[in-house]
Amino acid sequence: MRLPSIANLVLAFALTATAEAAPPVELELATESGLQITAPREWLQLMAGIGIENVRIRAAGAADKPAVENRGDADHPRFHVVGILLASNELQLPGGRFHASDRQRLTDYFARLSADGAESMTAPRGRFGLTEKEFTAAHADLAQPVDFATKDQPLRSMLDRMQAKFELRLAPDAAAEPIIRTATPVADDVSNLTTGTGLAIVLQSYGLALRPDKSRGQNVALRIVPVGSVDDVWPIGWESKASPRETAPALMEFLNVEIEGYTLEEAMNAMQPRVRIPFYWDHAALTKDQIDPTTIQVHIPRTRTFYKRILDRVLAQAHLAGKLRVDEAGTPFLWISK
Repeated sequence: MRLPSIANLVLAFALTATAEAAPPVELELATESGLQITAPREWLQLMAGIGIENVRIRAAGAADKPAVENRGDADHPRFHVVGILLASNELQLPGGRFHASDRQRLTDYFARLSADGAESMTAPRGRFGLTEKEFTAAHADLAQPVDFATKDQPLRSMLDRMQAKFELRLAPDAAAEPIIRTATPVADDVSNLTTGTGLAIVLQSYGLALRPDKSRGQNVALRIVPVGSVDDVWPIGWESKASPRETAPALMEFLNVEIEGYTLEEAMNAMQPRVRIPFYWDHAALTKDQIDPTTIQVHIPRTRTFYKRILDRVLAQAHLAGKLRVDEAGTPFLWISK
């Protein structure tokens, strides 16, 4: 057996060490008056224990506040962090407050700083735990129009065609993969919607959902996950900031109506072209509660009312409700669910 040369071993070790070396961190701790005299030494030992050895401790001034900056460059970052050791023996860092017992949280904090940079520690975070910049990137992908017919397409093919449009990566979870692999063809055509709302509608019928997610050291990804596995997912449309009359004017048009001898599906199909917005059914909810719109008879006695009221009344007879929503581009649609 041929053994590698010492030179090759040394070179391989050097390359590995260089690839795995974390950017240096300089930590400056400003202590408030009233802090116990033994506390600074304890924090020094704690920081050394998690690998932060370049630490300076000084008295806090009136203008001191938590801060972090990159004193290197994009390719060779060197982070300078200012933390405040409070009189309560808590450490206030940019984006977090820690007790001496929070060893793992502190480890994770500095690992995130090394992986994602100074901005990740200070930028405000909103929905999905994303910064404004990260959410804007996700929204830009998901606000693109669906430019192909999706009905009867294999789910995998539909996802692949959408991935070709996205800057971000579509990333099905391990639990979502077998569902996608064995999925029946897509039941709805969402080609008149944006990709975010269209994907949310289609995935819902398979018990799946979409969630933008930022893992440490990684770019934002568009994760596909089983419904209920995470707390917050990309919504099936958004509430319009305008009134229903402004959003979908035809819904508020009055007419004389009588419905007799029609199924729910027949009644909805007759009204949809008149109100001039698409209807989408929550297939998962219908299957779960064994609701079949093709067999449920609906009835409205002769009356004069407006379309929105008619829709509400016929859907209620199947224990359903129609929710007016808009997609990421402001296109209105009716989501029919429980």
